[in-house]
Amino acid sequence: MRGTNSRWEYRRIVALIRGRVDKSSCNTRDIITYMRKEFGHETKPYELEKALVRCERIHRVGSVDLDGEEVTVWISEWDPEFKDNVLLG
Repeated sequence: MRGTNSRWEYRRIVALIRGRVDKSSCNTRDIITYMRKEFGHETKPYELEKALVRCERIHRVGSVDLDGEEVTVWISEWDPEFKDNVLLG
């Protein structure tokens, strides 16, 4: 039973991460901050990237340098600005 509970918790966290990207494009650091602030969850970058890469509607569109650290930028097909951002690419 314990494995089932942790699996559902993982799926809940993944849904929350994907929900953040669906609202607007953002970078990995934004998502980690959002998860910590809104839900008290310490999301690890590898956990986050694994969840987003597996989702067909979310795309990695590049990276930016923030305070000397390169972070990935993500966008969702459900974001109203998706077509503009991807076409301008």
